[in-house]
Amino acid sequence: MIYLTKGQTSSVILTLKEKQTLAAPNYLFHFKQRTSNDVVAFVLLNNADTSAHKDRFNKFSINAVTHFANKLAGEWEYTIYQQTSTSNTNPALASGLLETGIMRLDESTSFAFTEYETTNTFKVRE
Repeated sequence: MIYLTKGQTSSVILTLKEKQTLAAPNYLFHFKQRTSNDVVAFVLLNNADTSAHKDRFNKFSINAVTHFANKLAGEWEYTIYQQTSTSNTNPALASGLLETGIMRLDESTSFAFTEYETTNTFKVRE
């Protein structure tokens, strides 16, 4: 499962190499919101994979500010495709499916606690 927070850039670890058939593919990320059916699709180029061990796992940074700023929080279904194109966002034109799963998009967690000061006077009766 992928976890993203609105307003933040998150690192995501995936295993895309095992089904990959292209030598140096670009990756089409396709997200669909489970409640509203909103779709977000974007391409991350092959050089966006910052993993030091690309044969074992892939590491990407996903900017939720850019892609999910005005989108509904909650669960999204995702599919990742390989392709040679650097701009195609249509899954039907991609070269092959690499991974599917669920992404959880949460609201920003920045908040501050409210602190109250009070003076209490107690009366004790004997």
